[in-house]
Amino acid sequence: MKLIAVVGLSGSGKTRLITRLIPEFRKRGLEVAVIKRCSREFLIDVEGKDSWRFREAGAEAVALTSPRGMAVLRKATAASDPRFIARNDLVRADIVLVEGGKKLRGLKKVEVVRREVGLDLLTPAEDLVAVVADGPVATDRPVFGPDDTAVLAEFLLTRLEKETSDLPLEDAFAKRYFARRDRRVLGILRKSTVGIAGAGGLGSNVALSLARAGVGRLIIADNDRIEPANLNRQQYFIDQVGRKKVEALREILLRVNPYSTYMAHAVRVNARNVARLFGEADVMVEAFDKAAAKQMLIETWLTRFPDRPIVAASGLAGFGANGKLHTRRLGRLYICGDEQSQPQPGISPMAPRVAVVANFQANLVVELLVKKGGRRA
Repeated sequence: MKLIAVVGLSGSGKTRLITRLIPEFRKRGLEVAVIKRCSREFLIDVEGKDSWRFREAGAEAVALTSPRGMAVLRKATAASDPRFIARNDLVRADIVLVEGGKKLRGLKKVEVVRREVGLDLLTPAEDLVAVVADGPVATDRPVFGPDDTAVLAEFLLTRLEKETSDLPLEDAFAKRYFARRDRRVLGILRKSTVGIAGAGGLGSNVALSLARAGVGRLIIADNDRIEPANLNRQQYFIDQVGRKKVEALREILLRVNPYSTYMAHAVRVNARNVARLFGEADVMVEAFDKAAAKQMLIETWLTRFPDRPIVAASGLAGFGANGKLHTRRLGRLYICGDEQSQPQPGISPMAPRVAVVANFQANLVVELLVKKGGRRA
């Protein structure tokens, strides 16, 4: 996926340029998506309308559907960054055009200027790829006329392809961990999907480790909100208290590794929705607190997907006793932990042991994915 922003002052012609670039890219066989950055509320979210009423009532997201298409309204968060949206919501696109975003650093930009609004450039030199202008501009970047759309499209594709092949940040992210190992491992992980049921102490730690390892897609489901008492062992921050765990976790994962896809479902997992939520997962991770929920997930998964492994956890309360931690296999079921310790007065879950067991799970998931070469066994 390639990402380019079209920036400029109001009235400079950003929208006109984008509407002309879209068919040029389409003629070259590319799927195109557009992100428009707005400084105000959307017209589809007008006060008094149903979508507005649903959001005012506290809905985390509202989806609007019609025979022609659909739109999803979410709360504005750090994940509203167009790079995150492109990577996680527009995954089918070959190229994403962003209208606006002149203040976003590190995003390649085409600046549009017109005599009527001023020919002074606003984009820092390190982010500026090209200029579209109807007059003379002081720049060492290529300058295109307002009607040079086809030439500009070809230039952008060549420039972006060159950057992608020379030193992609995505490959640089992985190079540190895989420089001395077979690149096949990273290729397998990038093509794999892992389901994680629960985003608490186990789930949040498992997700972070798998994101850092480079797993291409994580599907995470949990309906709980972050409480202050969670912060002593779960991968959240104090300013996230009160938010849905899966949404806060998705933002954290995107900050760590924006090159993977994170599907966050703020729902309670039950026997009826396991297949719908996690049906695309190559490996399933059980990360619940309660025994009944653990049993439900394990039984449902092994019944619906008997050919795919599930990695569960049992016995992680307290501290110390590293030697008792182990992994046991029962067919397609793997259990990590000591299988004995339970939360009780004086033996509460603590961050070190919870994280150790979670990483037992994550490490095993990576092993299972690599052993089967990214293909379902």
